[in-house]
Amino acid sequence: MNKAIVILAIAAGTIFTSCKSANQKQATAQQNATEANQDLTNTQASNVAEWKAFKAESQAKILDNEQRIANLKEKMNKPGSTFDGIYRTRIEKLEAKNNDLKAKLNNYDGNQTDWQTFKSDFNRDMDEIGNNIKDLFR
Repeated sequence: MNKAIVILAIAAGTIFTSCKSANQKQATAQQNATEANQDLTNTQASNVAEWKAFKAESQAKILDNEQRIANLKEKMNKPGSTFDGIYRTRIEKLEAKNNDLKAKLNNYDGNQTDWQTFKSDFNRDMDEIGNNIKDLFR
């Protein structure tokens, strides 16, 4: 019997303390919505800054790749140097991939829903081009 009274008292206390008026619920909901909007604004501002930094860094890497490819072409066209068709083809493919990355970067609209995927794919492709250029220099 004592257990039933204790359980009933706990249940009644919980019900009374958890009840809020409609005004309190509305105020809490408005506060939560305001905080959520502020968080969204802060996140968007941070993402824009991150995108601008990423784009500037990527453009610098693309420009560096273009210069390195131009050096390879210059080396290839020097008199007395012998380069086969495979070497020429590899340089042309690297140049095409670099141009594709440049277009991909310029055409990206900054859509944050696929930002992480874009960033990882782009960095992977950029690293691949850089490694292939280094291999040709050897």
